[in-house]
Amino acid sequence: MSESVLPPKPTGPSYQDAPLPPPPPRAAGKTNGFAIASLVLAFLPISVLLSVIFGVLALSQTRPTGQRGRGLAIAGLCVSGAWLLLIAIAVAIGGFAPASDDVAVGGDSVFAAQKGQCFTTYDELTSNIAKVPCDEPHHSEIYGLVALPGGDTDAYPGDSTLSAQARDYCEAEQRNFFATTTPPSDLVMAVYYPDEGSWQHRRRSAVCTFESENGALTAPVVH
Repeated sequence: MSESVLPPKPTGPSYQDAPLPPPPPRAAGKTNGFAIASLVLAFLPISVLLSVIFGVLALSQTRPTGQRGRGLAIAGLCVSGAWLLLIAIAVAIGGFAPASDDVAVGGDSVFAAQKGQCFTTYDELTSNIAKVPCDEPHHSEIYGLVALPGGDTDAYPGDSTLSAQARDYCEAEQRNFFATTTPPSDLVMAVYYPDEGSWQHRRRSAVCTFESENGALTAPVVH
């Protein structure tokens, strides 16, 4: 009588019961292009808004995927934020700074003109003039520019005060202009002085001009 002996059954876990191996680490891949663009554009003031847009896109893409470039995007947003802050400060300071004559009136105001210049028209609303060469037909020729008293303060002296002062100064300038000659009989004097709005924009001079009773002047006034 024979007896067979079977090998003992394994007592450890079977192949089917073994845990699955961990997945291989995910490769981060290339650096996010939007992140790179955000950082580069952040150093150019004219492209700050693009830098902000690209930085936000980069953050939204790198967060779920783990792609590289998140730090670059954050740096780009920080630099762009600094630029925006500086621009806001500059705009705020510029809004409170008093404007010069040339800035306030674009260089076309009668108060920004020069002695010896001529013009054809004058806009009472803006104080702008149309300058022309004095050897062409023109309406007025500037022969005097006189700084008005009180020009170092912001308090408006008043229309009647400036009108009287400007006329007195321009009459004195006219006497000096024709100190050795007699003025033409058809020549008249005209005076321009600032209103309150112009005064607050630092236009604080009287402008003295010659005009003709018989129509346009055709040549510079000689003396």
